[in-house]
Amino acid sequence: MMRRCRQRGQKQRGMALITVLWMLVMLSAVVIGLGVSARTETRLARNHLDAARARHLAEAGIQRAILALLDAREAPQLRPDGSRGIELRLGGGVVLATVQDECGKIDLNTGWGELIRGAVQVAGMGGRDADAVTDAILDWRDPDDQRRPRGAERREYERAGKVGPRNGPFATVEELREVMGMTPELYRRMEPMVTVHCLQAGIEPRVAPLAALRAIPGIRDREVEEVGALRRRSLDRGDPLPSAALTGISRYSAQSPGFAYTIQATARMDNGAESRLEAQVWLQPEGERPYALLGLREAVGPAGP
Repeated sequence: MMRRCRQRGQKQRGMALITVLWMLVMLSAVVIGLGVSARTETRLARNHLDAARARHLAEAGIQRAILALLDAREAPQLRPDGSRGIELRLGGGVVLATVQDECGKIDLNTGWGELIRGAVQVAGMGGRDADAVTDAILDWRDPDDQRRPRGAERREYERAGKVGPRNGPFATVEELREVMGMTPELYRRMEPMVTVHCLQAGIEPRVAPLAALRAIPGIRDREVEEVGALRRRSLDRGDPLPSAALTGISRYSAQSPGFAYTIQATARMDNGAESRLEAQVWLQPEGERPYALLGLREAVGPAGP
């Protein structure tokens, strides 16, 4: 009897020891989990802080570029085709800000229809499809409900289950996404060539993106390549943007008044955090406010010039 009691006591002590060991294992796991969670939250908080610092640095770059545009002494530091900008070190990082004169682009609201069709073709759509998208863009911006030969008015949008057209000016370039026949890929390729801020029928060849130059009817690829080469040589020498002799484009050429710009700022922190912002500004140096900020967003597309 005593032997059985002794064995039972040993078993109970053994079970108690196993229970204590399991509790220790579980407590250790909880402690380790809490430690990992705390480290993860710390890293996340640090990442958010770094991202916020990078964004603020990019915003500072935009403001610095605006200041340069408004100051005649500093304006030459910037090339309005985006190929040379202002670089500064600030707050544990470096920011590069470049500017693009919006009048080098094709205005969706005032641009010649031939230029808009050229942009559609340069973006990769040809033939009747290009005619259809071009007519739909023109139908979107005009004030009437008269459908162009291959365009789209209210009836066509209703049949497709879409809202449109505006029958008025495009409010933003992004609104182009809503036009009948527009695809995400076509929009992605057209977006760098078009604007709603220039308010002119033609484009300024001196500052135009090369893709926008290719949209000019009748222009030769060789001429566009020569423009690119001239710009690169002048950049290497530190000269202002050159004027290129382009044949047969006078109808589509317009001189930029120099008031509407897109500014792109790329900020890189020393710890690797990065932010890219894009702003549209309208300079009005004679007004009470020297400029108006028309839009600010995260930049898309390749960074830098």
